[in-house]
Amino acid sequence: METKDDLVVDGYRFATLADAETARMDLKRIKNLENNMDYRKSQNALLLYHRALETRVLQTPIGFAYLLTVQEHLKRCGVPEEKIKPIPLNMTFTNKTEANRSIRRSIAARQPEYKGRFITSVCLNVLMILVIASMFVISLRSDSPNIINYRRTVVNEYSEWEQELTRREQAVREAEQKAGITP
Repeated sequence: METKDDLVVDGYRFATLADAETARMDLKRIKNLENNMDYRKSQNALLLYHRALETRVLQTPIGFAYLLTVQEHLKRCGVPEEKIKPIPLNMTFTNKTEANRSIRRSIAARQPEYKGRFITSVCLNVLMILVIASMFVISLRSDSPNIINYRRTVVNEYSEWEQELTRREQAVREAEQKAGITP
């Protein structure tokens, strides 16, 4: 179980044990950099400073504070400010409501674009529904059998045959009666 003392490193109280461990690693790296840095040669110090920024070996406020002291030392040694890269911070320091407002603003700025696409999409969907409905109507009204009306078509065809056979049978019976042939 972590205690409050486990979260404190070099005067900073971190939110998680993992952040505190990262800060302890930063302290070790700073001691290593201090042992290897030659402050008398500003070009070597500048090179080491830029290398530390590029590799992001220092990730906590403790490391950033050290980089700031190196930055100030380089300025005192006469290194032009445009040659000294700024310390990149990969985190935000604003409150969430302000961030949410900016997100809402960006969404509102994109809304007309999406609105046009939405209207186009709805129109195309309505058109597709009308085309599909007309295909069903055509299939239902068609005389040729298809998957929708095959039963009705087959029943109608057989009933027509039955009616025709009944009509022919009736004609044969009438002809037999006229001829005097009795079955």
